Amino acid sequence: MHSLERPCHQPTLNRAWPFKLCSQAPLKNGKKGCREVHLPFFLDFLGAFGVKIKPMPPPGKLFIYEIEGRVYPPDDLTGADFLGCWREGDHSYLFFPRPMEAAVKAWVATQEGARYSSESVMNYADWEAGQPLQKTSMAGFHLCPVWEDPTPAAGELVIRMEPGLAFGSGYHPTTRTCLELLRRVYAADGPRKVLDLGTGTGILSLAALALGAERVVAVEYNELAVRTCARNLKHNQRRADVDLIQADARDYAGLPAGLTLANIHLDVLLDLLAIPAFLTKDWYIFSGILGTQLEVFRQRLKETPLQEVETLHENMWFAVLARGGGSLE
Repeated sequence: MHSLERPCHQPTLNRAWPFKLCSQAPLKNGKKGCREVHLPFFLDFLGAFGVKIKPMPPPGKLFIYEIEGRVYPPDDLTGADFLGCWREGDHSYLFFPRPMEAAVKAWVATQEGARYSSESVMNYADWEAGQPLQKTSMAGFHLCPVWEDPTPAAGELVIRMEPGLAFGSGYHPTTRTCLELLRRVYAADGPRKVLDLGTGTGILSLAALALGAERVVAVEYNELAVRTCARNLKHNQRRADVDLIQADARDYAGLPAGLTLANIHLDVLLDLLAIPAFLTKDWYIFSGILGTQLEVFRQRLKETPLQEVETLHENMWFAVLARGGGSLE
């Protein structure tokens, strides 16, 4: 469930040693070109080329530094301890497993148009909806962290997960209710093509594939979530079955699909319902709807050709199953 923005530039790998990341994003000197890859990116690309990297459990604590402005941290901040940079609108959030406030402040002070805002410290479990990250079963799925061995009950479908800092470990009510509705869709029909808008960790894409989908297009703006989703596809041997796109969900709303998944903020859901090409699928699962937002969403849904079939709720979070008039794919 993410707020979405315009697509950012996609990196490509320069295979010459040492590894460099080639991108159209500006470098520290303001020019575009190649920069050295810090360790997390380096490990991601090693995995992409088939090198096995042993997954490690997440840190116990997260140290999060909010910065006003869209920033690109330098090499001396993005070593082995750097977990990633989350950019939302005009703000950036740097994640570390240990205190880095002095170093972050010193660097931000040298950046034109950037201002240090605050430090937040939280347990990683609190980032994951207040739950310790462990094996769990729901809606006929067995969700297992990649550093543990799965122990599914008879008939459960296994999904291996590395949540990272992305949304969708299975603990949030919206994820659980979406999984329940996915089960009901595939019990009634068998959509072959799935469009997953705001895929996060990729958990719903993986669940749809486990239930019988043949192809998924997964769209996600946040770069940290895209990296995590790519790793989860690899952990589940599903990279060949998913087209993973880093982009604004609204730009891909018109792609053909038998089932669309949209676990995103309400404002994006309302924008999607206003796109005629979006309203041509057969099944829809909407979520990310909190409390009184449900009536706002329902009113907009009534203005479309889609029909509400069923609504589930947990802790004031709602997920809506709707039917469209498209031909099933």
